[in-house]
Amino acid sequence: MKRYKLTLLGLAFVPWVATAQLLPITQLPDTIVDHLDRSVNRNAERLQELKQQRLIEQQLQKTLTIKAQLLDPLVQLPSVLPILDTRKQLVWNEVEVELGQRAVEREWLILLSEPQWQQVLAVEPALNEYVQHRKSLDSIGLQLIKLRVPESLNNTAQLRQQLPELLAPYLSRNFIYQPQTSSVAEQNTVKDVKADTPLAMCDVPIVLGMVDTAINPNHPAWSGKNKDFALIQQDFLPATMPTSYSHGTAVAGVLAGKSEVLSPLLPSLTLYSAEAFYAQNEYQQGATLESILQALNWLVEQKNRVVNMSLTGPNNPVLAEVVSRLVAKDVILVAAAGNGGPAAAPLYPAAYDGVIAVTAVDDSNRLYRWANQGEYIDFAANGVKVLTARADGSIGRESGTSMAAPVVSAKVACLLASSPTLTLAQVVQQLQQQAQDLGEPGKDYQYGYGLLSRPLKAGL
Repeated sequence: MKRYKLTLLGLAFVPWVATAQLLPITQLPDTIVDHLDRSVNRNAERLQELKQQRLIEQQLQKTLTIKAQLLDPLVQLPSVLPILDTRKQLVWNEVEVELGQRAVEREWLILLSEPQWQQVLAVEPALNEYVQHRKSLDSIGLQLIKLRVPESLNNTAQLRQQLPELLAPYLSRNFIYQPQTSSVAEQNTVKDVKADTPLAMCDVPIVLGMVDTAINPNHPAWSGKNKDFALIQQDFLPATMPTSYSHGTAVAGVLAGKSEVLSPLLPSLTLYSAEAFYAQNEYQQGATLESILQALNWLVEQKNRVVNMSLTGPNNPVLAEVVSRLVAKDVILVAAAGNGGPAAAPLYPAAYDGVIAVTAVDDSNRLYRWANQGEYIDFAANGVKVLTARADGSIGRESGTSMAAPVVSAKVACLLASSPTLTLAQVVQQLQQQAQDLGEPGKDYQYGYGLLSRPLKAGL
């Protein structure tokens, strides 16, 4: 059995065995003993602090992981969701596919030019049997071909084998995208709030586009009261589909709502609203990739240079190609960063290069608890318990990165109204100058370049 003792010669440990001769022990001075005691205590305290810090870090990581996995029960859609029209007839089945994503059952999209499509048919004429329809996206110079394939071809690998190698990347499922507000509206109503009259983002006439649900045109926040608000809507859903108003009305309320308690971001606005979302249930909406692409095509045809997209979904080569072509045309897309949680994967279109990704903060500049985080975040704006219009004609509060995106869209539109020749890079540069830095100095994964708020600062 080994034991250890301290000697006066430094602090070296000298082993001593019970059967060995005992070395003489010299009494240590009190000052040295006190010094050693203090050193031991400090080391013990430091060790305890390190252990505590490690426990805190582990608990934080565990909390973030759990938080990212916690879903609002309303988000848990069934693996197969029949989408019915107003006559209760099946329009399509919305199904869960790979990686938990959702898509229209057995529907695929190919984005090609007419010569490319003829090349495909020359190689695989049998594909023509699966064509549901072909639509021209004139604003980007391509065709959108929708296929409904048999189960034997219902995966990327099988379908790509049927396409010429150079054309195979322009293929995607007809994915489902969702708006980015909380599934259940906040309980606060207009009776719970005091009137607030913040300054407008700018007072000049603005033209702005958005892809969303339909907007209730008869809401008191603009009908009859706001003579400077013009609403132009176009529907990109099957004619028999029931109309959903909730999310689009809330986004429009942030942009143009005017009442005793609402002050519009853009008091003189022409809003082009492309309706792409249908009701999945009482609380949720979905939009097919096909509808979104047609909506974008129409908005660009109407000369909208700024488009608000308070929606997210999976990355895919078809949407990526369309976004890339629109960015090349100097169309500025502003998109919600997503409500997947701090540990969630990037969401699209916000995470594409050339798209301005917006996260949400509350009135105290604290990050929205469900906001996505990552390198792709560009700016933050108020998006928590935002007072806005509701589809039923009332006014209430909504939360999510969906509510933050129109703040940035309004600011971009105001910048372009004063300087129409600005490029995307120049717009982003000016937004950086207008942003209030939050979080870590400079651009960070939570707030991007910082907070953008009304009004537009002049003289930059």
